[in-house]
Amino acid sequence: MVGGLLPVLALLAAGATADGPAAHAPTGENAAAIEAASTIREIVEVADLSSIAVSPDGRQVAFRLERASVARNDFDLGWYVVPADGSAPPRRIADAGEGERRDGELASEPPLWSADGGAILFRKVAGGEVQIWRAAADGSTSAALTGDAANIRRFALGPEPGTLVYATGATRAAIEAAEQREYDEGVLIDARVDPARPLHRGARIEGRRATDRLSGRWFSAGHLLSDAPLEYRVLDLATRQVRDATPVEIALLADPPVSPATAAGEAITAEARSGDWRGDARAVVDGGVSRLLVHRADGDTIACAQPACRQRISKIGWQGQRDGVLLATTSPATDQTLYLWTPASGAVRRIGGGEGRWNGGRDERACTVTDSAAYCVAAAANDPPRLVRIDLASGRPTMLADPNHALVQPGSLRFEPIEWAAQSGRHFTGQLLLPAGTRRGLPLFVTYYLCDGYLRGGVGDEFPMRQLAASGIAVLCINRVPTGAGIADQAEQYRIGQEGVSAVVEMLAARGIVDRSRVGMGGVSFGGETAMWTALNSDLLSVVSIANTLLSPTYYWFNALPGSPIPPLLRQAWGIGRPEDDPARWKMLSPSMETEKLDAPLLMQLPEREFRFNVELAARLAQAGKPVELWAFPDETHLKYQPRHKAAVYARNLDWFRFWLQDHVDPDPAKAGQYRRWIAMKAGRSRAGGNKRAGP
Repeated sequence: MVGGLLPVLALLAAGATADGPAAHAPTGENAAAIEAASTIREIVEVADLSSIAVSPDGRQVAFRLERASVARNDFDLGWYVVPADGSAPPRRIADAGEGERRDGELASEPPLWSADGGAILFRKVAGGEVQIWRAAADGSTSAALTGDAANIRRFALGPEPGTLVYATGATRAAIEAAEQREYDEGVLIDARVDPARPLHRGARIEGRRATDRLSGRWFSAGHLLSDAPLEYRVLDLATRQVRDATPVEIALLADPPVSPATAAGEAITAEARSGDWRGDARAVVDGGVSRLLVHRADGDTIACAQPACRQRISKIGWQGQRDGVLLATTSPATDQTLYLWTPASGAVRRIGGGEGRWNGGRDERACTVTDSAAYCVAAAANDPPRLVRIDLASGRPTMLADPNHALVQPGSLRFEPIEWAAQSGRHFTGQLLLPAGTRRGLPLFVTYYLCDGYLRGGVGDEFPMRQLAASGIAVLCINRVPTGAGIADQAEQYRIGQEGVSAVVEMLAARGIVDRSRVGMGGVSFGGETAMWTALNSDLLSVVSIANTLLSPTYYWFNALPGSPIPPLLRQAWGIGRPEDDPARWKMLSPSMETEKLDAPLLMQLPEREFRFNVELAARLAQAGKPVELWAFPDETHLKYQPRHKAAVYARNLDWFRFWLQDHVDPDPAKAGQYRRWIAMKAGRSRAGGNKRAGP
C-alpha cells in the first residue's frame, strides 16, 4: 500500500518493546529528555540572521541579527560586522531599529557599504520615522544622515563620490492629516478597505500606528498615501546639503523591469541581472524541474546542459564580477545544494550543501556571492541559523557567526528525515521527531506544509514540536508536494495532503510506532486548510488546531466589492464564485457549511485580522455541542510575530494536544479555568456520543 521509511525508522520499530501503548506521562529516560529539551521561551527567542553585505575589499561581512524578547514583547535588531575569514568573532556596531514586517515576517534589507569599507549605510525604522543611518564598521559611531519630513523608501550610492540618492513618499504630516480627515468625515468602504481590519490606525507601518489600505496582490497593505508619487533627492555626505535628483540619479532607484516569460507558457522561478555584458540569468519551469539560461547583453542565449541544472532551482546569483552563476537546487525534502555554472565553458561544479537551507529558512534573498565565496545563513532541521562562508574553489565552509550554539546540546531530541509513497505512487518527504527511549503506540502530531530550515513550530511557528516530543508525543512535519508553478486547484492540493498524512499514519501504525486512534494535526495558512480538509474528509484525526481563515460566505462577501482581486483568485484556485451560484462546491470547501462532518475537537488561534471569518464556524460547532475554542490575538496579521503571542500560542497548543491525546491536565493553578472548559467539553462530547477516538 505504501513505500518504506528511511532505515532509521525500521531500526526503531525493530528495537521497540511490545509493552502496548505508552504511559500518558513520560517517565525514566524520556523524563530526562524533557529537562534537556529547549523551552518554549528558548525557541521563541532563537536568533535569526539576514541582510548580508560584503565590503568592497571583500574583507568584512555585515549582517543583521534579530532576537525576540518574551519579557519585553519586543525584538532586538542589531548590525554586526565579522572578518570574512572568520579570524575574529562578530562585533555589534549599531542598533538596527525595528525593521519592516510584511505579514509578520521581517523583511530582509542588506546595508550598503561605503566606498572605502569604513562604514555601512542602512535605512532605520525608529520612532515612527525611516531615515538613512551610517554606522562605522569598527562600532565607534552610529548616526542619522537624513532628517527628511517623509520616510525614506529606498536609497543608493550616487554617481558622484560622497553622495546618496534617495526616494521618499508622502510626508509623515500629510499621512497623519489624511488619517484624521478620514476619521472626521467617515470612510468610503471600497475594494481598498479590508473590513476585517480596524478603520483607524489599526496597523503598524514604518514604525507607527497607521491607517492601512489594501495595495498590491492578495492582502498586502500600505498607508493611506502609499500610492503618492515618489520624490527623489541627493544628499552630499560632506556638506549634508540636499538637492533634487537629476534624471540620471533617479534612474539608480528605478524598479527593475518586470521579467517576461522566456517562452509561451514558461514561468521564471529565479532571476539574476548582471547589469553588464554577462546579461541576465534565469531559471524557468520545465515540467517538474527547471532549465537554466543566460541571455547575453549582445542577444545570445546559453543554456546549461548539465544534469545539475535540470533540478528544482530555487535561487541563482552571479559570481561577483566573474562569468559564473551560483545556483541553489531544492530537493523534495526542501534541502538545498549549491552549484557553480560557468556559461562560457558549460561546466557545472557542486559547491556544497545537500542538507538544510542556505537562507536560514527565513531570508529569501539567500546567499550573497562574491568572486571567491558565498556568504549564507545555513540552517537545518536540528541546526539553528548560523552565518557561514563557502569557498567557491574548495567548497570549504567557515563559521562566521553562531549565535544559537547553546541550543544544540548532546542528547537533544533530533528530527530524522523520512520518505514514503502513497497508493497513487506519489512520493512524500518529511521530518520525524520521536520521544527518547524505545516506545510503542505513541500519540502522533502532524503538520503539513513546509519543513525547511531550523524546525521550531512549522510554518508560522505555531506548534511546539520539540516540547510535544519531550512530552511523549511523536511529531511529524510533512513537506507539501509541489505540483507545478502558479496557483493550482486547491481542493486537489488538499486531497494530496490528506493522502500523504493517511499513508504515513498507516505505515507508522503498522510498525507499532504510533497509535492510529490518537493522531492530532495542526497547521497555518495552507497547512491549516489541509488539516481541516483532512478532519472533515477522513477519520484520521482525533484533535485539530489551526491558525488561519477558512473559506466561508462571510469571507467571500467581505472581499467582493468591485475592484477586489479576491473573487478572481477564488475562482482560479478554488473554483468558486458567489456562494449561491455553486452551493455544492461551497459546501465541499467551506467547513462552516458542513460542521456535521467534524468530530475532532478544534482549537483556533488566529490573528485579529482574520478571526472574524471563523466566528460562524465556532458558533455552529459550539451550538452543536462540539469541542471548539476560538482565540484572537490583537495587532497581528497573517503570521503572528509578537514574542508573547508566540509563546502563548505554543503553550496553549502544547496543552491542547496533550489533553486530547494523552488525557494530561497541567496542575498549574493558573490553568485551572482552561482545563475546566476542556474537561466539560470532553464530558459533553461523551454524552452526545461524539468521536470516541479522542483521548486515551
